Amino acid sequence: MNKLLIAGAAAGVMCVAGASEADGFYFQPHANLALYGSYMDQNNEQAGVDPGGGGGGAQLGLSITPNVFIGGSYQYNYLTESNAPVSAGVGSSYGERVNQGRVGGGLVFHTPVAPLDVYGKVEYVHYDYQVVHAESGGVPLGNADRISNDGVGLHAGVQTRFPGFSVYGSVGYLQLDNSEGPEINVGFETPMAPFTWAFFEYRYDDLHNKDSFYYDRTESDDVRAGVRMSF
Repeated sequence: MNKLLIAGAAAGVMCVAGASEADGFYFQPHANLALYGSYMDQNNEQAGVDPGGGGGGAQLGLSITPNVFIGGSYQYNYLTESNAPVSAGVGSSYGERVNQGRVGGGLVFHTPVAPLDVYGKVEYVHYDYQVVHAESGGVPLGNADRISNDGVGLHAGVQTRFPGFSVYGSVGYLQLDNSEGPEINVGFETPMAPFTWAFFEYRYDDLHNKDSFYYDRTESDDVRAGVRMSF
């Protein structure tokens, strides 16, 4: 199912791009690169853990036509928990390495309001995480195996630009191997130099374990700040 969704989105992108060329429309592709720092906090009330920690990442986007874009991102965070219950299976303290990778594309439509851009996108989502440096009562417990959680994300959003700044946001749903749930993203950016913007983003995920949908829920708050460059 995930592969069919990605293939269908890719076919739609190719059709739109082909239609632009058939009409004799010429568009010079342009790209943007963002580098940022991140602070992530996760909360699982059922397990009684609330690890948090810093990290960073990069985003790359490319406009193929005025209405078609592709992009990808990678982010790494190292979270720590100092007061986990032994019943959580990780002892009283531990670290957690969290990797996120995404790649996908979508369509954007420009309206004269504000001006306002409306977009939709589909992306392949890869999560992997590993509990490390776990200990209980001062006794080291070692590292756990790395766990991967892959799938598809579907999103719809808007972006509006005003003199001196821009705001944007999206709502979506992640359908991963081991979990699923909604995702919300909001952001703000302002120019700081030619072809360079400073930005601030907040992303919220509410993922439920598929094996115990109503009893195993992890909420994530991810705050990012960085620089986005266009070229």
